[in-house]
Amino acid sequence: MHPYAMSRDDIRSAIRGTAFVDETELGLSPIRLPHSIRRRGGDGSIERMAAQTAGVRLELTTTASVIEIEALLTRSYPADVPDDARPAVLAAVVDGRETDRKAFLNGPILHLLPDGRLERVEGTSSVAELALGDATAAPRVVEIWLPQVSATEIRSVRADAPLLRAPARDRPRWTHYGSSISHSAEADGPTRTWTGLAALALDWDLTNLGFGGQAMIDPFVARVIRDRPSDLITLKIGTNPINADAFRMRTFAPAVHGFLDTIRDGQPDTPIVVISPVTLPMHETTPGPTVVGPDGRLTGTPDAGDRPGVLTLSSVRPALERIVAERADPALHYLDGLRLLGPEDAHHLRDRLHPDAEGYALMGRRFVEIARDAAWAPRRESE
Repeated sequence: MHPYAMSRDDIRSAIRGTAFVDETELGLSPIRLPHSIRRRGGDGSIERMAAQTAGVRLELTTTASVIEIEALLTRSYPADVPDDARPAVLAAVVDGRETDRKAFLNGPILHLLPDGRLERVEGTSSVAELALGDATAAPRVVEIWLPQVSATEIRSVRADAPLLRAPARDRPRWTHYGSSISHSAEADGPTRTWTGLAALALDWDLTNLGFGGQAMIDPFVARVIRDRPSDLITLKIGTNPINADAFRMRTFAPAVHGFLDTIRDGQPDTPIVVISPVTLPMHETTPGPTVVGPDGRLTGTPDAGDRPGVLTLSSVRPALERIVAERADPALHYLDGLRLLGPEDAHHLRDRLHPDAEGYALMGRRFVEIARDAAWAPRRESE
C-alpha cells in the first residue's frame, strides 16, 4: 500500500465533470444530477444513468509515479446481457496522454429484469494501480478518468508521493447533453468515448450529461445546464424520443424550444450547438418504439400506421434545424449529426443503434475537426 493518502475532503475537491457528490459510509459517489431532482424522471431510469460516472475524473497535482484508487464499481445491465460485456475501466492521463488503464468485472451488478424490477448481484471493491510514468521533481497535473459504465464509490486514493487537488486551469468549460451515444457505454473506456476523446484533444473541461436512453428533453436537466457556467453547450437530441415513441412533432418542437428557453434564462450569451442524430438506418424513415425484431436485433416499428406527427430521423433533423433558425439567436447553432456518423458509417452500429468502439473514436475525431474551425468553439484568451 502506498504511503500518501488523500482525505475525503481533498478527494471531493479534486472531482471534476460533476458538481454533485454523495457521501457514503465508506467513501464518495460522484453523481451527475443533484439529489433534489434525480427522481423526477418518473421511474428511476435517469437516476441510475446519472450515477454512472461518464466524463467524471479526479484532477490532481503530484510528483508520483503511481496512483492507487480503491472504488466500488457498480454496473447495470439488462438481465439477458452477459455480465462481462462492458468492464469498468479507470484511466490515468498525464499531460493529455493516457499512461495506464485498468479494467474490472468484479463489482456489483444491477440486473434489469423484464418486468422493470432490479436484481442486485453483490460484488467486491476494485483496486486500480495506475502508472503515471517516472516520478518527477516538479508536480504535474494528473487526471484519473472514472468508468462511464458504472456507478463509482471512491473509497481511497493513495500514491507514492503527496497528492493535491489540481488548481483551476485556463480551459474552456464544455457542457454536453445527449443520449446513450453521448454516454458511450460501448466505447473502450472513459477516455475513448466520443466526448472524452474530443475533450482531451481540444483540452476542454468536459461535463458529460449523456444519459443512456434518457435524453428526453427533461426540463429538470435543462435547469442543471442553465446553472452550470459554461463556455460551450452542445445538445445532441432526437434519438430517444423516437426510441421510446415518446413524442409527436406537436410536442417535440415545443419541448426543444422550452429546453432552450430554460438554458437561455441563465446563460443568455453562451454558444449553444444543437446536434441532430447520427445515422440510424432502422429509424431514418421508420418510427419507434425501438423493439427486438424477428432476427433478434433492434429495429423500428414499421406498422405505425397513420399516426399524425410520428417522429422519424428524416423528420427530426429538419425540425431541429428549423427550430434553430426560428429563434434568430446569433449564439445558437445547428450541427447535422450525420457529419459525425453518416450512412457510410452504418457498419459501426454494433446493434443497429449504438456505435462500436471505432465508431465512437471516429465521432470524436470528426467533432474535433469541426470544432477547430467553428465560430462557436471556445478559445482561450491566449489563443
